[in-house]
Amino acid sequence: SYHAQSESITNNAAYSYHTTKYRLRSPSHMSMMLRTIRSKLQCDHIRTKAFPKRSPQKGARFHLSRILQLSSSPLSDLPPPDAAQIIQGPSLLANTNVHRPSPSMFFLPGLRSLPFWTSPPTADDDPSKVSIAYGDPAVTSIVKHLEANYEVIKEEYMLAVMGQGRSTDMTVDRPTVPKPLEPDYDVNKVGGEHASNKLHAGNWDWHSYILNGRAQPRFAEACPKTVEILSQLQEYLFYENKSESENPFGFTFFSTLHGKSYIKPHTGPMNLRLRIHLPLIVPSNTKPDAFSSKPQTKCGIRVGNQIRSWKEGKAVVLDDSYEHEVWNETNEHRVLLLLDIWHPDVRMEERKRIGKMFGFAMKKGWIGPSSSGEE
Repeated sequence: SYHAQSESITNNAAYSYHTTKYRLRSPSHMSMMLRTIRSKLQCDHIRTKAFPKRSPQKGARFHLSRILQLSSSPLSDLPPPDAAQIIQGPSLLANTNVHRPSPSMFFLPGLRSLPFWTSPPTADDDPSKVSIAYGDPAVTSIVKHLEANYEVIKEEYMLAVMGQGRSTDMTVDRPTVPKPLEPDYDVNKVGGEHASNKLHAGNWDWHSYILNGRAQPRFAEACPKTVEILSQLQEYLFYENKSESENPFGFTFFSTLHGKSYIKPHTGPMNLRLRIHLPLIVPSNTKPDAFSSKPQTKCGIRVGNQIRSWKEGKAVVLDDSYEHEVWNETNEHRVLLLLDIWHPDVRMEERKRIGKMFGFAMKKGWIGPSSSGEE
């Protein structure tokens, strides 16, 4: 797609700017369109023809289709072909070091935004104190609730998922549970933008409670304590369970990133949610060495221009509408409970209407379940 930005000079020498967006089908088509736009765009006499009831002084917009209809006008009647310039790409600011929310699908203006909503963990953290951006009461209560139940959730993960009871030794060959909960999402099998050669390298396992906005019965059977803990956050979780509403972009799952694995830079589909990481198992030695690709840590996450590492039991709240990436360059697993919550600035009435909007779009086949659960 290209953007043609033009400048029109009205009779009183005031300036107005208009933008027309269109898709070019071939280089020759581009050349033809460029010549047409450069010749026709924002010419006063063509504007008058396109909108005979509007004067140039009113700054009236016109459509590209109407301009093409008028392309047979003699070139001698037109101004010099310098009225427009073609600008490629989404933004002239794309290559700067400034990071802003840039969701791939949907953006709701007016929401507070920061890459991270929690402060970095420190060695002497007081477990009774939680530092949340803006002092937001909803996010604060969620974080406190999760951190208070960290041990219970971790124990259930080790028992139900790894089949190892309390042990955190991932090298055990014979689990004590006959049939541990198996991963339920194969990013390679699904393919698309989240296939291993696109989004991630290495091994990354999901064990989902909420998958594409829908609760998974197998997880509830295997991890009843975790489900009970999460049920107390029902009003905050980013998913819909009503017949007229859908939300295929809500996720809650155990995320196991194996050693030597990497999730490449990407953005979430929208800014309607915040994402919470509750670290259950963090590699023991994350100090960078001569072979590390990141100077800060061998296991961490970058959101915008900020890099963090995890500390077991200390929740991390982030806005995944910023560009972010995750890496684990150690030989150990990194495990966390990942959950999506509604952005606290999205009001209840808006949430209901957004759910209905998604439900309508799914019935029409415009959107559907997809792997938007990237970290």
